[in-house]
Amino acid sequence: MRYKNLSSLLLALILLCASTWSIAQNLWKVVMVTDGDTIWVKREGERRIKIRVWGIDTPEKYHSGKLVREAARCKVSIKEMRKLGILASKHAEKLFAEKGKMVRIEFRGTGYYRRYLGILYFTDGTDFGKQMISDGYACVYRKNQLESYRHAQSLAEKNRKGLWKINYRLMKCLCR
Repeated sequence: MRYKNLSSLLLALILLCASTWSIAQNLWKVVMVTDGDTIWVKREGERRIKIRVWGIDTPEKYHSGKLVREAARCKVSIKEMRKLGILASKHAEKLFAEKGKMVRIEFRGTGYYRRYLGILYFTDGTDFGKQMISDGYACVYRKNQLESYRHAQSLAEKNRKGLWKINYRLMKCLCR
């Protein structure tokens, strides 16, 4: 009887250590926020990689073809568009400063620019992308079918949170 309890305890301890090791292997340190939806991460002893946050889209921070197209489509200046991009980027940096620089990544393949696509989770389990949408600093990416993201965007718009408060008309255009 004693050996059975001891072997059960030993097995439980081994499983706990294995699952903890597995979780630790998927922890990445955020080393740089390029903009609100593009993050550089690194693991100990490995090179850094660029992650495009899956399921969200933020206004562009840097001058690009997309920035010019969106400014023209939404009938605003490039300066106004970049202002929102800078604010989205600062909000992402603020979230990482508050919740910690370590994230777990659920990889979703690679995107158009050969960047890795991934859902980032803070160590407390919070979904970074959904948080950006909830706070009003990101739109649901048009190919994202997650209802929870769409609901978060509806609430952010309704409550005029984040960028929705700063420029409702522009966010309405960007998030259509």
